[in-house]
Amino acid sequence: MRFGENFLTYPDLFPARPSGETWGDERLLIRFAGHVYGWTGLSATQAAAARQRFSELCLPPDEEPPAAVEIQVFRAAAEDFFDGGRVWSFEFDLDYAPDALSIAGFHFMGRLDWTPGLRGALWTSEDERLVSHSIFENFFRAVVAYHLFEQGGVLLHSAAVVNSGDAYVFFGPSGAGKSTISHLSFAAGHAVLSDDMNALRIGPAGVLVEKLPFAGDFGQQCKGAAGAYPLRALCRLHKGSDPTLEALRPAAAVAALLGCAPFINRNPYRRDQLLDQLQALNARLPVRALTFARDDRFWALLRRGEAE
Repeated sequence: MRFGENFLTYPDLFPARPSGETWGDERLLIRFAGHVYGWTGLSATQAAAARQRFSELCLPPDEEPPAAVEIQVFRAAAEDFFDGGRVWSFEFDLDYAPDALSIAGFHFMGRLDWTPGLRGALWTSEDERLVSHSIFENFFRAVVAYHLFEQGGVLLHSAAVVNSGDAYVFFGPSGAGKSTISHLSFAAGHAVLSDDMNALRIGPAGVLVEKLPFAGDFGQQCKGAAGAYPLRALCRLHKGSDPTLEALRPAAAVAALLGCAPFINRNPYRRDQLLDQLQALNARLPVRALTFARDDRFWALLRRGEAE
């Protein structure tokens, strides 16, 4: 199956470079995790929806720091997209090149280019639904994943919980229990950074977890903690009847992390670097396998594990 044929009427005409007619003149700066991301070419409707979605992370109009990554938004004709009778789909295709990444999804096309710095371009036929139907956010996630990767970090499909000033990250594929463990932790009085995506970086004093504005169902309903926190435990989740905590061999740990590093883990041009960064992460704070039931007994197990 060719790249984009599930979403595009003419996949072979995918844009080769950032160009086209923008939606408007609106510019939006969004700051989190120590970096500013600049969106240009938005319509007034798109910008208003994005400001509402990212609220306090949006900089005021009179504040114009340089953006770490610039993202342009262009118009595309509705006829450019193929929906196959589907009501809506949040899936997308990825296509990799040494200096570019192409993304095709429902009513949008996107490119990341390194020329040499990272920049993004998004083409869409959607004005009012750009934000409400997650086109804006899904492309933003890809941008942040690669920008974080360039800084030596990783965007991890995970839940992050703050307990007594330290962060605990629980990761695994869909269905592993990230939202469940977030609910259990919140009910036990702990703050939740996100139940979906979190940024991990290796710093001089250890591994840090940084809150990102990307969350699953639980995170969208609940305001969690903000900022960066030292990582105390990094756990691959499993569901079971009784809580257990076990060490993982380095190869198994890195493989588990690799499976939860979206957008980059299937990129053949960056896979070796990603493996190096995941190995460094596991060397700094070894991954453990946490089996948990639908109760908060796992917290006592984690505290005992820290004391060992």
